Amino acid sequence: MKKKITYKDAGVDIAKADDVISLSKNKIQETFNKNVLSSIGGFGSMYSIKDILQEFKDPVLVQSIDGVGTKMSVAQKANNFKYIGNDLVSACCNDVASTGAKPLTFLDYVAGSNLEKGVVAEIIKSVAEECKKHGVALVGGETAEMPGTYHTNEYDLVGIATGIIEKGKVIDGSKVEDGDIAIGVHSSGLHTNGYSLARKLIFDSLNLSVDDFLPGYDVTVGSCLLTPHMNYSTLVESLMNNNVNIKSLAHITGGGLIDNVPRVLPNNLSLDININSWKKIPIFEFLSNMLDIEKEDLYQTFNMGIGLVIVVSPEEKSEVYRCLGAKNYTEIGVVIKDGSNSVFLNEK
Repeated sequence: MKKKITYKDAGVDIAKADDVISLSKNKIQETFNKNVLSSIGGFGSMYSIKDILQEFKDPVLVQSIDGVGTKMSVAQKANNFKYIGNDLVSACCNDVASTGAKPLTFLDYVAGSNLEKGVVAEIIKSVAEECKKHGVALVGGETAEMPGTYHTNEYDLVGIATGIIEKGKVIDGSKVEDGDIAIGVHSSGLHTNGYSLARKLIFDSLNLSVDDFLPGYDVTVGSCLLTPHMNYSTLVESLMNNNVNIKSLAHITGGGLIDNVPRVLPNNLSLDININSWKKIPIFEFLSNMLDIEKEDLYQTFNMGIGLVIVVSPEEKSEVYRCLGAKNYTEIGVVIKDGSNSVFLNEK
């Protein structure tokens, strides 16, 4: 005898996904512009590039895919998903902007074992709000309920940003020279990297909860760990529009300053950084004091307060500062001739 069973019996509620889209539809549509041709719910997202291409001789598309990693675990623990979408959009847009490109569109993907409508709607809302803030169209997305693939009440969030730039204006670090300076734009916290180590220390070793105060500081653990990732894409766009001669841009993500800066330096050059040139915010002071870890490992695991590194000639410094305006920034180092193509951490 055949056993009567439905998709819902298997743990997948299609109607719930439709409800999520309904709850999020207005926020998503607020990110649309004249170039968005597809409506919500189609099989593919359509974005017209006819008008945009008129501005370019040799246009290059730049794409980045990323996720929020184990920061999502902290959001789940705190039951706070208000800014997790901001983190995703910022992570992807910053990577695109690090080539000098302007992010145009965004796609998101939310999956879990059991998609709670309120949670998923809040996640998508935060994605849409960050997209709108930086002029990026949220052209499509996907939700997937997969019991058995994810643990109960576990969520995954991934996104793709696509941008465009004139080929001749691509920033790839090839023009960096000995004596150029590095300006660090401050981060707001861990952003989306280093969470596995931070979680192990804070939750497993110290047995703290998200509602506990960070020992020695007047701020909660949850507040520190869920501070939104900063988005530097409009800042980069401003520098480009003001014709600042940016020689290199490094988004400081997983791998910290140690791994990310050399990626955009010629092989015969290194960066000498004064790690005392910027004040560390509480979470980084705390991690530095509590972790039994070598300095190089610390600056390879965490961004340590610098989210974006801009390399320019010394003559461009005043113009960079003018464009950055009220943003927090510091001249953190100088490019030197050194064949190890690395980052040197000095305390001056």
